[in-house]
Amino acid sequence: MARDVAETVEEYLSEDPAKWGKLASNIQWRRLQLLLLREMLVELRKLNVRALEQEGARKPQVRAE
Repeated sequence: MARDVAETVEEYLSEDPAKWGKLASNIQWRRLQLLLLREMLVELRKLNVRALEQEGARKPQVRAE
C-alpha cells in the first residue's frame, strides 16, 4: 500500500451524517473497507509471526546425544 492507512482514513472522517450516508453507497467506501481489512490482516499476521518467534525462543534447546 502506497499510503499509510491512517492518512487514507482521514479523507473519509466527518461529523456530517449526510456525508456518511453518501459514503455508505459509494464504491470508494467499499474499497476503503477492503483496504482497511487487508491492513488489519497484514498486521495480525506480523503479530502472529512475532509471537511464534518469541515462543520458539523461550523453549529450551534440547541437544540430541
